[in-house]
Amino acid sequence: MKKYNKKQGLKYYRKKQYRKAISFLEKALRERKGDPEVYLFLGYSSLFTDDMEGARRYFKGGLLAHEENAELMKGLAFVYLKDERIEDAISLWGEVLEKNPRDRKVKRAIQHLRNAEGVELFAEKSIPRDFLSTGPPFYVKLQPYLIALGVLCGVIIIGTIFYTTPLYKKALERFYPEIVRLNEVQFPTGISLTTEESEALYSFSEKEIAASFSRIKRYIYKNRVNSALIELNKIMLSNASPGVKERFEILYKFTQAPDSLSIDYNPRFYEIMKEPAAFQGVYILWTGKIANLKKGKETAEFDLLVSYENQDTIEGIAHVLIGGTFYIENKQNVEVFGSYNGYERETGKMNIQGILLRDLGI
Repeated sequence: MKKYNKKQGLKYYRKKQYRKAISFLEKALRERKGDPEVYLFLGYSSLFTDDMEGARRYFKGGLLAHEENAELMKGLAFVYLKDERIEDAISLWGEVLEKNPRDRKVKRAIQHLRNAEGVELFAEKSIPRDFLSTGPPFYVKLQPYLIALGVLCGVIIIGTIFYTTPLYKKALERFYPEIVRLNEVQFPTGISLTTEESEALYSFSEKEIAASFSRIKRYIYKNRVNSALIELNKIMLSNASPGVKERFEILYKFTQAPDSLSIDYNPRFYEIMKEPAAFQGVYILWTGKIANLKKGKETAEFDLLVSYENQDTIEGIAHVLIGGTFYIENKQNVEVFGSYNGYERETGKMNIQGILLRDLGI
C-alpha cells in the first residue's frame, strides 16, 4: 500500500495531470519521508503549476535528507534563478558540475546566462525543461508499453489456445457452419488432367488447377462471388479430369448472391461478350434505358439498352426478366441488379435474370 500513492502520483505526472500528481505524492511523502524521488517530482509538479513556493519547499526538503542529490540541486537552482538570486543558482550549479562535469543542462544554463543581455529577461523567459530533466522515471515511461505488451501476450496465448484446440472448430461449427463445410471440401488426389481428347475452351497444368482450387475457396471466404464464379466456370470448361471437375462443382453450392452494393467485380457488357461461357451466372449492376417493355401480373421483361446515352451510344442490349410489380415504362432510365444467363446468338442480346430494379427517372 505504501508504494501505491507514489505509483499513482508518478502515473498522473506522466499524464501531465500535475495537481492530481501532487495530491498522491504528498500522501507518499508522509508514508516515506526520505524518498528523494518523491521530493523531486513534487517539486517538478509545483513548477508546472506555477507554485514557486511549493517547489522551493520540496526541493529544499529533499536536500535536507539527501544533500548530494544533483537533480534536487538543479531544481532549487532553477527556483533561485526565477527569484533572480543568480549567485545562489550559480553556486548550486557549480556543486553539480563538481559531481558531474559533463552535465549538459547545467553547462548550457551557465552559457546562456553569460550570453544573456539582462538577468531579469533571462530569468523571466527560462522554463523548467531547459534546465531540468523533468521527464518521468524510465520505468514509469515504460509502464504503458509493458501493459500493452502484457495484453498482447495474453491475446496471443488465448488465440493460440483457441485456434489449436477443439474450441475453434466448435465455434466455427456453431457460428459459421458453411465455412466448416467449405474447409472439408479438399482437392482430390490423383491425375488432375483428362487423358481423352476434348474440345476444352481452357487449358491448364495440374499445378494451375490445384492453385485455382485454393484460390476459389479464398474468394468464397472473402465473398468475392464473381471472381469465384468466373474461375469455376473456366475450370469446368477446361482440360481438368472429370473427377476433379466434380470436386470443383461442389464449390458452386457455396456461392451466394452478393449485395448489389458489394459486388467484388462488375463486368462490362463487352467483357462478357468476349468470353460468354466464362461469365455464366455472374452478377451485374448495369444502368440503361427500358425498351420493348412487357408486364405481367407478377413479372416484367424488357430490353435494357446498357449504358444508354443516345441512339448511337450504347454498350449493348440485355433482355431482362424480373419478378415483382414495377411502375416502369419504356424509355425510363433504370439500374438493374441481376445475374447473366447466356445470350441469344441471333440477336446478340444477353439474358439477365433480374433480382433488383431501381428507377433512375425518365
